Amino acid sequence: MEQLPLLALLVCAAWMDLRTHKIPNFITLPFIPLGILFHTMFGEGAIYSLSGLAFSFLLLFPFFILRVFAGGDVKLGMAIATFTGWQLFIESLLYGLMIGLPLVLILAWRRVGWQGFKTSFSRYMLIFGTRRYMTPAENEMAGLKVPYGPALALGAALAVMLNKYQIFTLVS
Repeated sequence: MEQLPLLALLVCAAWMDLRTHKIPNFITLPFIPLGILFHTMFGEGAIYSLSGLAFSFLLLFPFFILRVFAGGDVKLGMAIATFTGWQLFIESLLYGLMIGLPLVLILAWRRVGWQGFKTSFSRYMLIFGTRRYMTPAENEMAGLKVPYGPALALGAALAVMLNKYQIFTLVS
């Protein structure tokens, strides 16, 4: 029951990212002070949330700079970390990455099909052979923008559930 605000955040963020390919600030930003306030009043204290916030920012911001994650994904990770702390955030991020690869492939397959996969593979072989970069085509898998918020949300939900019921944990 104590993770109900986090669950609401995860559901809203995943739904918005799937629908619009954006996670708006009005969804993620209010949950950052809410997580800090929640842990200050009922949980492990403000340091727990603030350390999660700082750690998630330091870990995810370089991925934003490299354009691996979008800004909404970084803010979602920061909001998740204020509720879970830095240790459980690492676990949720690992689960999110494991869930994300098949999810991204499925979403890409739905958009471009087998031909888009073959086109990307052929382009990569040409890049490898010629050692020159070639921009992806529009109907190619590599040229797609696929939402990653649902994978981060599922990873966080899985980490929280496994940790809460002490089924399995990667970090102690």
